Amino acid sequence: MKAAILSGTMLALCVATSGSAAPRANERYCIEMAEQGGPGGPPQCMYETLAQCVASKTAPNDRCMLNPWLEARERNGR
Repeated sequence: MKAAILSGTMLALCVATSGSAAPRANERYCIEMAEQGGPGGPPQCMYETLAQCVASKTAPNDRCMLNPWLEARERNGR
């Protein structure tokens, strides 16, 4: 019984905290931050418009692009 209550509480906590803190990988545009001439990690896909992405660039080598995951999904008809 205690295990069931604990499991339910943990599930509720996960659902409650997964809202706005989670990265929004479904947005249309991504930014790839440049670090010393190379990519600085995976693209951050959190922009609805290209203008929003461009406005958030912090270095000349930062690159805005279409979300590669959404692009692949659209190409495959999903």
